Amino acid sequence: MSDAPAPNIAPSTGGAKITEAPILWRHEWNSHLLSIRIAKPSDYDFLPGQFARIGLKDEAVEQGVTPETTWRAYSIVSSPDQAFLEFFLVVLPTGKFSARVARRAVGETIMLEKPAQGFLTLDRFKDGDDLWLMGTGTGLAPYISMLRERSTWQRFRNIVLALSVREARDLAYVEEIETLAASHAKGEARLRFIKSLTRETADGTLHGRLTTLTESGALERAADLPFDAQRSRFMLCGNPEMVEAMRALLKGRGFAMNRRLTPGHIIVENYW
Repeated sequence: MSDAPAPNIAPSTGGAKITEAPILWRHEWNSHLLSIRIAKPSDYDFLPGQFARIGLKDEAVEQGVTPETTWRAYSIVSSPDQAFLEFFLVVLPTGKFSARVARRAVGETIMLEKPAQGFLTLDRFKDGDDLWLMGTGTGLAPYISMLRERSTWQRFRNIVLALSVREARDLAYVEEIETLAASHAKGEARLRFIKSLTRETADGTLHGRLTTLTESGALERAADLPFDAQRSRFMLCGNPEMVEAMRALLKGRGFAMNRRLTPGHIIVENYW
């Protein structure tokens, strides 16, 4: 994947919430997973872990009727200092939105709404040494944004990225993650990347759901790092069933949800 800089687009005039941004780059991971980059307005700010709403005007409308815009929310993959906004999508063949995005070519435009939203952000944790990033499928997206941000590596001693997908072909961003894991600087966090498949087995991966691996202790063994109330902070993003089940497992082990007035151990995001 190229990290070549992309030109910013000018800020929206008059403080408008919606602008059009051209597609700068696209990458098909397989038949149903797609990453795209669009130009980032110069006044578009966000924190790693937040999401953006992107939209497409409806294709078929009655004559004389103003077309409506279909909107979807996607976590931002890029870091705030990159000159583009990157998104990681599941493409549904009959999807009203994703299938149309998949047909968009470089140079065509997508609507972008401001500002970015969401609370799956590291500033909500006030302490902790070990960061556990647990996700399924495209729930990986906000974690890539965090890992592209140098301050994440400087804040924690250990980072564990635990990703569960159905098949090996559904693993994306692997080369980038493994490069990051191998190139951390002295004094920065150590990254363990744990991949798990639920429908097949493959070398270098675990087999099973994140919840099963947590219950058996296999996840902690693979990371060579135990869960610890003083050190461990957890983020959960992806399939709502995984998020809810994992939250219950962690709460059963004495970990608490992180609240604004009552700091805890767990922050969650239901990704679809």
